[in-house]
Amino acid sequence: MNNTAMLDEAGLVRLEEFLSAEQRPQECMVLDELDGFMTALICTPQQIPEAEWLAEVWGGVAPGFADAAEEQEIVGLIRALRHTIEEELRNSDSFEPMWYVGLDDDDNEVVEPEGWCAGFMRATQLRSEHWDRLFESDEQYMWLAPIIAFAVYQLPESEEDPMLAQLGTDQSLREEFINAIPPAVQDIYRSYT
Repeated sequence: MNNTAMLDEAGLVRLEEFLSAEQRPQECMVLDELDGFMTALICTPQQIPEAEWLAEVWGGVAPGFADAAEEQEIVGLIRALRHTIEEELRNSDSFEPMWYVGLDDDDNEVVEPEGWCAGFMRATQLRSEHWDRLFESDEQYMWLAPIIAFAVYQLPESEEDPMLAQLGTDQSLREEFINAIPPAVQDIYRSYT
């Protein structure tokens, strides 16, 4: 039985404040990236040791905890986030990634899934042999395609790809890809659980 608590609003705020604090090394994940990362960990059938994935969360550098109590608190909140995501994937008919929401020039909210998708893809590198199998099936590859696209389209090496270049400018294409991600994550999760 898992005794890990679910992440509540106060815990979410505290975790976001810690991860986005100025004194945090730039290599540390921010909240949307962490959410994507934890989602991919949950979708990986092979259990990954906590010490291994936590090192990746911190980007290989010390996150600058004030003391042992703060470290225990923050790691507990990360465990709670993981548990919350896992419960949502296991028990819900829908999945809602914790995407960053910014504002456009007219102060309208704009979903920015790039950080979440980068976190998801970062976790796939911890057990790439598992994820490589998804590329062997056209159907399963399509589950990952929008996640990969948002994770890489801003990289310089992606400038040559016309479809990836459109993700930055074509709002209908962005929305299509954004809407494809939650059910794709559910399909990935269900295919390995």
